[in-house]
Amino acid sequence: MRRRSFLLGTAGAALGMLALRGGRAQSARRLRVAYEDPGQPIAPDFMGLSYEAAILARGDYFTPENSSTMGLIRSLGGNGVIRIGGNTSERTIWQADTPPKDRAAVAITPRNIDRLAAALRLLGWQLIYGLNLARGTPTDAADEAAYVANAVGANLLAFQIGNEPDGFGRWTAVRPKNYDVTAYLAEWRRFHGAIRAKVPGAVFAGPDVAGATDWVGALAEARPQGLALLTHHYYADGPAGAPYLSLAKLLHDEERIAPLLQRLAHYSRSYRLPFRITETNSIYGEGQPGISDTLGAALWGLHLMFQAAAAGAAGINFHGGAHNLRPDQDKAYTPIARSGDSRYHAMPLYYSMAMFARAARGALLPTYLVPDIDRLKAFAIRAPKGPLQVCLINSSSTQHERVELDPGRKFAVASITRLTAPALDATAGVTLGGASIDEFGNWTPARIDESRLTSRIVVVEMPPASAALVSMRA
Repeated sequence: MRRRSFLLGTAGAALGMLALRGGRAQSARRLRVAYEDPGQPIAPDFMGLSYEAAILARGDYFTPENSSTMGLIRSLGGNGVIRIGGNTSERTIWQADTPPKDRAAVAITPRNIDRLAAALRLLGWQLIYGLNLARGTPTDAADEAAYVANAVGANLLAFQIGNEPDGFGRWTAVRPKNYDVTAYLAEWRRFHGAIRAKVPGAVFAGPDVAGATDWVGALAEARPQGLALLTHHYYADGPAGAPYLSLAKLLHDEERIAPLLQRLAHYSRSYRLPFRITETNSIYGEGQPGISDTLGAALWGLHLMFQAAAAGAAGINFHGGAHNLRPDQDKAYTPIARSGDSRYHAMPLYYSMAMFARAARGALLPTYLVPDIDRLKAFAIRAPKGPLQVCLINSSSTQHERVELDPGRKFAVASITRLTAPALDATAGVTLGGASIDEFGNWTPARIDESRLTSRIVVVEMPPASAALVSMRA
């Protein structure tokens, strides 16, 4: 691997220069960090993963014995949120006693929940658990919720009643075509009442909609007891297989997500409830091979996490796991994929999650890039005791960038960790700090350049199709 460039010192008079890969930028971008700004705190459990309810029925994924997956999830941090729901939650049956008569049903058993609870205790992560509103009954939901609450205990964050109910009358056809938010709220209240009767302290998240953002405000306005979290889904594009999909289009997604985040932040402030993107990924319909499984998708995901954090989101859950219709295959966008023989491996998107997890501890600060360009993004995080981390994302497939970084105060030492791959559309060869992450989530960087600073300005070279985490300390 050729050494990447990282200049430290004053612009034009840096301490040293490492060999560059690719051409030089014609001029430097100037980046200023508002270090003294109070910033936007990033929730300690911001990181999240989302899975279909059907994954519980397999019985071999969320279990302490699955050391590969447990290691990969634990490597994303000691705090996080697992969300169980998705389309298959509309077919779940709580099988406490007798097997279901419906062969198409997804049977969830006490043993499945016990294994999930044990895995959560091992991870230290919390759970958002989805209940079947589409085809279930309030009584069955209450019975299931009671068992989950007792088994999961302190690791239970909230229940969700229904998955994408704004599609019940349209794409799932489990309700009349005129099914609206009023009908939804009436059903939701019946389930809510039955669950609270069995689990008096039950906490809820919702409405878990796909696109009807006004339903978020409607549920919050109803002010049901125990509602603690507003939730929404987001996919950048789709469906998978559509002729208009492209990696270039995915990487210009910020204009589409920004209005949604603004509306959710408005509801959050108005009703004093946090909001979370509980299911998200690049392309709905299981993802698009050649787009969703590339370094480009990882750079998109890294940017999305920072956008959500900047908007004040409590967290984000990337959807993954097995394909809904072909359980022997994984979704193209899954962060963690099967390698065979009960082993798993990190996909490109996982690498961006790992980079974010190592950066996002503290408050997100305003940054000012001049001249501002779409292909280059910058985010700064001030840690509680003062160190600063700046994440730079260069989504261009060809253009090298040089950034003159003013962190807002003098630091003594700076280091850099890079997220790279052979090309923007590479599906393999992704590294963080020059090293890969193994099947148990272990990672030892092979390449972190570090140097003492003689000036407040740090000059960072950004090769095409890469991200860099610049860490500064006194």
